[in-house]
Amino acid sequence: MKIEYISRIQDENVKLRKQQFASFISQYGIQHNEASKYIESLFSKPLEKLTASQRRGRLLSELFIKSYNTMPDGSFKYHVVAWRSLFFPTEILYAMDIIPFTPEMTASQLAMSGIQIERVETAEQHNFSQDLCSFMRTAIGASIENMFPAPDIIVSSSHICDPSAKFGEYASIKYNRPEFILDVPYNIFGCSNPALKEEAIQYVTHQLKEMVQFLKENTGNDFDLEKFKECLQYSNEARKWLLRGNELIHSSNPSAYIGIKDLDYAANLMHTWGTKEIIDVYRLRYEEYLKSEPASEDKYRPPIHWYHLRPYYKNKLLQYIEERFRIVGSMVNYMYWSEMDISNPFRALAIKTLLHPAYCPVLLRAQITRSIICSGEGVIAYYPKSCRHFHSSARIESEYFRNACIPYLVIDGDCIDNRGDDFAVVQTRVDRFHKELLQQSKGKIA
Repeated sequence: MKIEYISRIQDENVKLRKQQFASFISQYGIQHNEASKYIESLFSKPLEKLTASQRRGRLLSELFIKSYNTMPDGSFKYHVVAWRSLFFPTEILYAMDIIPFTPEMTASQLAMSGIQIERVETAEQHNFSQDLCSFMRTAIGASIENMFPAPDIIVSSSHICDPSAKFGEYASIKYNRPEFILDVPYNIFGCSNPALKEEAIQYVTHQLKEMVQFLKENTGNDFDLEKFKECLQYSNEARKWLLRGNELIHSSNPSAYIGIKDLDYAANLMHTWGTKEIIDVYRLRYEEYLKSEPASEDKYRPPIHWYHLRPYYKNKLLQYIEERFRIVGSMVNYMYWSEMDISNPFRALAIKTLLHPAYCPVLLRAQITRSIICSGEGVIAYYPKSCRHFHSSARIESEYFRNACIPYLVIDGDCIDNRGDDFAVVQTRVDRFHKELLQQSKGKIA
């Protein structure tokens, strides 16, 4: 019965994904008969000539088009696709030759291309609230418009991003596909109760093992333990290079200026952990920063740590901030997990998934920043109002950082929906914050 079910789903997805890919590329003015040339143009440049950022983009583009059953050379090949919520671990998926598709990350790509608002409005016209996460509204709108590749299965986790988990339920109903929900206990990061922490680790470990059986039954793909360990080792190696890059740019005398583009790596959110290619991305990132030299105007750009993501639509804010501040750290690239023990792979992945510092009380998260921030550095928190998890923490963080004499600026913006963008208002607050940091560096304030 399962074999017949899997065959039926794949036959259905072949037809759907062809239509969906045509719908997607039409937003760029590309006809379906021109798709092959469009795909070839994405991969025309030799890999060895690409920068770290370009390699990251190449890897994401390859995974994206494969989810539509299309290869980089334009040929057809069926791929099992799992729609995943934002913080669901991907190493098991790659070990089983399943391509992760993250709707929220695709929403950011639509915003960078300037085609997100039509999707946002489609969702709102179908009774999805305007105060819902704009990443989700964009993803929902794209799904309604039949632009995203139909999934074989949906995998969701309960932690950090509530709308993301609910979107998994929506997708499961819309496409009539099975969903696995990973239940992740709250507030285990920093937990001082060893017994409670161990219980949570075992709880998530057991679920991951159950998930493998779920994936096997609903996709027909096999699970190879050795390949799973290999995927974890890839993540360990990439972690090493990411950490080296982070340490380089946050040294006492930084030799590298990373700029706003480093936020695009968003390591905590990436669905490329577990691939071999991601190792070279972070290795090359480190090497590029190692070779770079500080700009002459750096002494006028006080160092800051960036909280959350950035606006992905075309805007004036990012360049304005980059001209005035030197970003030496970011929440999305913070390396929070220790090297995984591949001799006990399920437990190792459970620990990586469970012990996330964003899934704990606000003050504990703020204390992490205080432990790594240096004198003279500040924090800019770009918090979308629709992100209840982070935006709601701004007042608590503000009081904590003020008491710790750490300058802190909250920018109420949006990462995707630019309909309320007002640069003139934000500019004034950025200027005032810039002046405050300069004064502090000169010892005029405590």
